Amino acid sequence: AMAGMASCLIADAKKLIKSDLLISALSIEALRGKIMPFHPAPHENKPHPGQIKAAAALYSTLSDSKMAVDDAEVEDWLKNLGTGKPQGLDQQIEDAYSIRATPQILGPVIDTTQFVERTVEIELNSTNDNPLILVEYSEAFHNANFHGQYVSNGMDQLSIVLTTMCNLADRRTDRMLDPANNAGLPAFLCKEDPGMRLGLMGGQFAGTSIMAELRSLCTPVSIQTLTSTGDFQDHVSMGLIAARRARDIMNNAAYILAFELICGCQAADQRSGKSGKGGAAELSSATHGVYEKVRKLVPYLDYDMPFTDPLESVAELIRSGALLDCLPENATGFDW
Repeated sequence: AMAGMASCLIADAKKLIKSDLLISALSIEALRGKIMPFHPAPHENKPHPGQIKAAAALYSTLSDSKMAVDDAEVEDWLKNLGTGKPQGLDQQIEDAYSIRATPQILGPVIDTTQFVERTVEIELNSTNDNPLILVEYSEAFHNANFHGQYVSNGMDQLSIVLTTMCNLADRRTDRMLDPANNAGLPAFLCKEDPGMRLGLMGGQFAGTSIMAELRSLCTPVSIQTLTSTGDFQDHVSMGLIAARRARDIMNNAAYILAFELICGCQAADQRSGKSGKGGAAELSSATHGVYEKVRKLVPYLDYDMPFTDPLESVAELIRSGALLDCLPENATGFDW
């Protein structure tokens, strides 16, 4: 049972993480993040496979964005530092870690998920019989291949990295809601009637409580062995519990990503454009496709409303993997 559940969770986790790469790109655009940190060169010099994949995914997704900050803009800022000319809203050379270090944070998430995937594949293709009768040896081997420690450890690792992914999403969401950190957007993304409305503040109440729950659920299950049967079964894996725990974390993770995505779309709508088009029209082709899928479910919020229905609908959109339909054929970093 534990291996079967684990295999389903791995498939769902890969969809969730790839969807998060798209959501991350949209948030980076909404926060006017810089593209240069995702160029392949620095990541080739710290060649963790997951980091390289995450950077490639972000760099290719943002390549045609008019909202993210490109190299030319950064160069203009640097040239004008001593001239007294206006520098724009964001004069920092480097973005905060939750933007700039996205590949270094999501890289371990990808690598760990792939490691757990290989572990579960071996488990699914193994013989766990006891006794194990092997004709070629003319023997019946009494053994413990049934022990689920590999699966239990893997599910604990999956729980931790999914929560790491959500920690990052939560930090970016907070930046979008905070006028001290969002490069010119209104507090709580409340542009209309500020001070009279909550804006998107209400969704953050749910987000912070879910994050606290996710962190509490990361206590390892694989070390919770208890003895039974007169000390005969004196070390057990609790692997099915670990898989159920990972399932709960994955289900809740979709809500964290959903609220980040709702905030990102709201922020994109509120951006003034560099090209004259403005707003979401300046998103990259891939993230604009994501934006359009969200807008079919959740409108631009210029009024206060309960967040339950928007969160549920966007979370289900993310779980379905439908955001990945927005990827162009030449997208890189998603083929794992």
